[in-house]
Amino acid sequence: MNRLCQTSYGNLEAVINLSGYNENNERRLVHFVRERVTGKWHKGDIISTKPSSGGSIIQNTTKSSTAQDHGNFEVLVLEEDGLMKHYTRDNTIPVHNGQYAWRLSTAVNKDPDPHYGNVVVCDAAPLHLSKIPVNDSFDGDTLEAAFLTSSGDVFHYRCPQLWHGSEDMCYRWELAGRITKGATGPACLYTDLKGTLAALIPLDAGISQFYFVGGAWTRTGNIPNASGPACIYNPDPADNSIVYALARCNDELSVNRSPNMEGNWLSTEWPACKVQLPSPLKRLFWTAHQGEQRGNPVAIVSQSLNVLGHSPNAEAIVFHPCGTGWQDRWMVLHWSFVTATQEWIVSGVVLNEVRGVPM
Repeated sequence: MNRLCQTSYGNLEAVINLSGYNENNERRLVHFVRERVTGKWHKGDIISTKPSSGGSIIQNTTKSSTAQDHGNFEVLVLEEDGLMKHYTRDNTIPVHNGQYAWRLSTAVNKDPDPHYGNVVVCDAAPLHLSKIPVNDSFDGDTLEAAFLTSSGDVFHYRCPQLWHGSEDMCYRWELAGRITKGATGPACLYTDLKGTLAALIPLDAGISQFYFVGGAWTRTGNIPNASGPACIYNPDPADNSIVYALARCNDELSVNRSPNMEGNWLSTEWPACKVQLPSPLKRLFWTAHQGEQRGNPVAIVSQSLNVLGHSPNAEAIVFHPCGTGWQDRWMVLHWSFVTATQEWIVSGVVLNEVRGVPM
């Protein structure tokens, strides 16, 4: 899941699943903040004490009142028994020492679906906020999620953001349907230039592209030779039509460009790009002492893809194995794709050492 977002505070915010946090051997989902002025990363609060996956974070643009300056933070994380938990940080009222508190809002898939029964989740797409209404009587934003099951089904969940009435109206998730069968990894949700909700989903023949049109999902294109999950970014904020997918191909990451959407949204293949990734980004290194990072070790956010634009660059956090000793050690780096030079550079260190595979 995409563990990174830009916010109206001007900061980068990330959520990372770590073992050994504060000398505790159990895993914790921890909030990290990169200050805009200093550029330094700081550890924040623990969001979940029982995470079994990485988390996904966004800032909600729907506000409880006109007096609210900053939208709430929303996080999805998988916990025990295949339940996807939705946590919220209310950015309206500090609870102590000027800080804000995380709270559990709901378990998204706690109730059986009348048609599909119990949906037991093993992985998920990044949490996404769209402007696509759930029905004709609703014109607000919608939280979108796509959940993967162990049998390869990918289910689409939707949550309309309704602040009139009671607050819990914002946390009523509904299963909208099944996107596809036979998935081999989690999806990546995004909104294209025309405002259409899209998904990239790994299948046996590569990563397939799906579009959500008229309340139904249609398969439209593919990224060939890809074997794992993808994340997307925009390399040039001045041209929103350009979208790159950073996809996993066995032990490497490759960059593919979205097809030209002009005139016909039923596009086909995502061609490979000439963009050269630095070796630390391209190669997925690990040793016999390091657990394999089976997902996509890169999470990217770029300002033109429906996020708040405080950086002219695409920003990423990346998990890197480090050392050759017997201990399972990793580091978490902050990378930037510089718009002016079209190059990836290291911008900072989130964590200089982590024991155990971060998620």
